[in-house]
Amino acid sequence: MRLSKIAAFAAVASLPLTAARADEGMWTFDAFPAAKMQAAYGWAPDQAWLDKVRAAAVRISGCSASFLSADGLILTNHHCVASCAEQNSTARNNILKAGFTAGTRERELKCAGQQAEVVTAIRDVTADVKGAIGSATGEAAVKARNAVAARLESAECPDKATSRCQVVSLYGGGQYKLYTYRKYSDVRLVWVPESQAPQFGGDPDNFNFPRYSLDASFLRAYENGKPAATPNHLQFNPRAPIDGEATFVVGNPGSTQRLFTGEQLAMQRELVLPTLVTTYSELRGRLIAEMESSPAKDREGHQALESLENSLKVYIGRKKALDDPAFSAKLAAAEADLRAKVAGDAKIGDPWSDIATATRAYRNLYLARYFASPRSDLFGYALTLVRAASERAKPDSERLPEYTESALPLVEKRLLDARPIYPWLNRLNLEFSLSKMREYLGPGDPQSKLMLGKESPEGLAARLIAGTKLADPTVRKTL
Repeated sequence: MRLSKIAAFAAVASLPLTAARADEGMWTFDAFPAAKMQAAYGWAPDQAWLDKVRAAAVRISGCSASFLSADGLILTNHHCVASCAEQNSTARNNILKAGFTAGTRERELKCAGQQAEVVTAIRDVTADVKGAIGSATGEAAVKARNAVAARLESAECPDKATSRCQVVSLYGGGQYKLYTYRKYSDVRLVWVPESQAPQFGGDPDNFNFPRYSLDASFLRAYENGKPAATPNHLQFNPRAPIDGEATFVVGNPGSTQRLFTGEQLAMQRELVLPTLVTTYSELRGRLIAEMESSPAKDREGHQALESLENSLKVYIGRKKALDDPAFSAKLAAAEADLRAKVAGDAKIGDPWSDIATATRAYRNLYLARYFASPRSDLFGYALTLVRAASERAKPDSERLPEYTESALPLVEKRLLDARPIYPWLNRLNLEFSLSKMREYLGPGDPQSKLMLGKESPEGLAARLIAGTKLADPTVRKTL
């Protein structure tokens, strides 16, 4: 599954009591309820087990994965390596379509922009962060939080070549943890099946029964040009699961909207999701039409289309759920029950009203924010170069979180790694996002005027894509 930018690894245990009921939960590795599980079931994993599993759990760009051998072999889902397969494909050898097996280590293919990370330590820094924020609110509170996070990350990870630190917010800012990662910046493709194997059954099976198809691929982590030593790894067990036994799923969780208030869910239902479904659907149609114009474009646009359709399924599903009166009524009843339980508690106050005020303000700027950054790999490179130059001139504590000293090595890797850039695809994305901005905000909007001037979206996109040299990594490195 696609993941958002949450760094907290978690263990999920599903403990079937009967065929109809299961006891389950999600925990971070430093807060596993071993005593509770031991009391309830007569067994619980010890610290050595938890440490080994944590060391075998891998975070790669956007996905969860696991080490499966002592020499850096990584197992993950097919879509998690699709971009690497596309980068290494050619008109004569479309490995995304036909599959790939590296017969030797020397034939394993580098994955541009990919990095593998493993949690090595978790430290509670809630007191540090909340102490720095103090009584500050609004922008001052955000700046104070970012400053202390940057300080903690830099102090804990002085070796940027092999480690990365990240302050993670849990429970909506109720708790802060400093995660330390061992990172591997050289990741290579070992095996990927032909695309029809993991995509068998189409979108319904992909979402409902992903493990019934061959939805798997292998990567390998390298260090100093050699396969990384990974003594803590998982092993395949050919024995089938036994009904009623404890089952643990370990990975890097994405964020959810389960704690959204009714006001936040209403914004999703009425504004956010309709915008996303409409724009993604139209972009999908334009991309398919362009891909049908030539075999080369069909190959070059395949991974972009797959990613677009994967996101579109999510947004359509969310929209259907929030449009369901019974489901919405269930959410509203749960919120009303919680509000009744804390009513009158001076310590808690009325966060629902605060969130409602913030959500109403967010509604007014959502579309401008959504269209503020046009779609395009080349535009992304340009934005990174300009913003990084600006941010690096500031003290670490005053930078945007994406450009702190702890974050810069990965930013630089993604900026400078060589990979294919397709001008037609960049032009299509840039043209589309500029046209949608003008459509949604209006041609007289200050943002539309700033970005387009007197040019059309089509003319500006064509001029910018034809006139840039940013597709060349040596140019990006020079800049």
